[in-house]
Amino acid sequence: MQVYERKYRRVNYQQEIELETASRLKLQACAENISLGGIGMTCDRITAQEILPMGYQLNHEPSMRLSVRLTLDNTTIMVTCGIQNSYRLAENAYSFNLKFIAFEQTSLQLLDSFIKKQGKAS
Repeated sequence: MQVYERKYRRVNYQQEIELETASRLKLQACAENISLGGIGMTCDRITAQEILPMGYQLNHEPSMRLSVRLTLDNTTIMVTCGIQNSYRLAENAYSFNLKFIAFEQTSLQLLDSFIKKQGKAS
C-alpha cells in the first residue's frame, strides 16, 4: 500500500480572503491554511452556492476559476485558483481546497518567503 505524502508544506493561515468569480462577483471567505500548492478555506452557504452554482459535485468543471486576494505580511497578492475539492461541514459551513494555477508578478516568491517564515515560527 502506498502512503500519501503532501507535495507542499502546509502552514496555518487564518485570514479573511476576497474571492472573485469569472463573472466578477466578489465574495468573502476565511482561509484556514496555505501552501505553495493551494489554500484551504471555509465559507457560508451563500458563498458556496455562488462558487458552485450547480451544487456539490464530485468532479468540478475544470474551467471553473477563482481569483483570490491574499494578504501576506502586509502585502497583498492575487492568485488564480481552481477548485480541488469541496465538502459541507455543517448546515451553513462549507470547506473548499483551492489549487493555485497562476500567480501575478512576484506573488510566488512572496508566498514562498511567507511559508518559510511561518514554518520557522511553529
